[in-house]
Amino acid sequence: MRKPLLLLSALFWATQVAPSPAFAADHTDRIFVNGNIWTADEAHPLAEALAVRGDKLLAVGSNAEIRKLAAADTAIVDLHGRLLVPGFNDAHWHFSSSDHADLVDSADVADLQQRLVRYAQAHPAKAWITGRGWGYSAFPGKLPEKKYLDAVMPDRPVFIWERDGHMGVANSKALALAGVTRDTPDPVNGRIERDAHGELTGELKESAVGLVAEHIPEPSAEDRYLALKKTLDEAASYGLTSLQEVSQGWGDDESAFLRVLAEGGMKVRFYMSVPFRKNPNAADLELFQSQRDQFKGPVLKFGCAKGMLDGTVDARTAAMFEPYVGGGTGIPMWTQEELNQAAAAYDKAGLQIMLHAIGDKAIHMALDSFEYAAKTNGSSGRRHRVEHMEVPRLDDLPRFKQLGVIASTQALFANPDDTTLNNYAVLLGPARASHANAFKLIDDAGAMQAFGSDHPVFSHEALRGIYCAVARKTPEGTPAGGWYPENRISVEAALRHFTRDGAYASFDENVKGTLTAGKLADFVVLSEDILSGPPENILKTKCC
Repeated sequence: MRKPLLLLSALFWATQVAPSPAFAADHTDRIFVNGNIWTADEAHPLAEALAVRGDKLLAVGSNAEIRKLAAADTAIVDLHGRLLVPGFNDAHWHFSSSDHADLVDSADVADLQQRLVRYAQAHPAKAWITGRGWGYSAFPGKLPEKKYLDAVMPDRPVFIWERDGHMGVANSKALALAGVTRDTPDPVNGRIERDAHGELTGELKESAVGLVAEHIPEPSAEDRYLALKKTLDEAASYGLTSLQEVSQGWGDDESAFLRVLAEGGMKVRFYMSVPFRKNPNAADLELFQSQRDQFKGPVLKFGCAKGMLDGTVDARTAAMFEPYVGGGTGIPMWTQEELNQAAAAYDKAGLQIMLHAIGDKAIHMALDSFEYAAKTNGSSGRRHRVEHMEVPRLDDLPRFKQLGVIASTQALFANPDDTTLNNYAVLLGPARASHANAFKLIDDAGAMQAFGSDHPVFSHEALRGIYCAVARKTPEGTPAGGWYPENRISVEAALRHFTRDGAYASFDENVKGTLTAGKLADFVVLSEDILSGPPENILKTKCC
């Protein structure tokens, strides 16, 4: 493919006012013609060409209309009929500054062990060996245990995070260094797994992960900077032009972000979050408001607060009304009263609230807290969000539209791999699994739905997410009929959730998200026309 044409505006800090047509004709930098342009703008959904000046779209229309705007020095790019769409906006994304072994899609324990050994051999000076991305199906009986890590690395501390990041497995050396024993009590909102004899299995869930993770050496400032640069390159290669970072504040990564920003190296735009805390004090809220007022975009902006209400289905820590198959109803991390009071405080401060809520009970609690905040403050239009909302009660779906709450979902969470089919769905049981990650039901309820990836939990390849939402199959085409295929959505709907709706979720619908004159020139050219043909064509598509 040719050199990427992903983000053509170079992220200049420029006015957002569109120039008049008469003035524009002498200042057109580039025009793109002979394209198949999907604009996401309902007023003008399709076009052949567009013109760019600086970092803004000057005009979008027919070849003839746009060619009239060309000056003698205007660069003309022939799209040769390729599909051009708005830049992808990942509405739920985390920056990871740590280097680790890639355990995504480990076929079994042997595969996982081999990956860890190869990584350890390539990093002989690392004090700890870490990895991320395993699923429960990789382990016999879906029981991750320290013995599998001890077998290949008994003398170096090892800790590996499950793909959701809410649980992990430590080897015996890591547990010993962290001082975790059979007598260590479960921390608040966490669980230390033990076998039938009370011995540690090595698996840690939710806050218990921190008992070991806090002993892992932190990356240096230079490591964080280089990791951010590498991540930006990768994100841009996947057609991502905007990322909504939901890690509850940038913490020790702040210097890396500011350094790249000062260098003009931000290849994508960021919407950053701050922590959503219990009993926030005035100083907390004033700090968060000052960050929002200091960073207003279009490259970097603040304005949202992220909190955690429960865990995950795979670990049986997502808060549910009814027990999982096998027992337990999860770990709710807040009481309703605590949540109501915090939501009202952040809402009053004018901050958008993002609440991680996966189980139906946690989702219900989030909606109740947003309703309470609006009534208490007499507020509206805050666009509070439920992050993930994987297993909602069906009678809660209409409340999203009624309350103006955004459903922030992750397209790849519907990927029916072995862990999904043989752990996730089994734990839920058929009734709940039938409406888990059911993007069509959310759309049909009239909710505003924004797609994200939860990177690095899953890949931030937006095209893979689109395929999953459309086909509800793995890339290998299984299961043949799709996983609960009635929950599939169209390619166009998936594109909207990754573009226009993502912009709305960060209060940027007047700035980006559609290819409309006056908005930012954030767009991506695709190698295939994903709007036509079978879903499998999406898997062959590249950002070019």
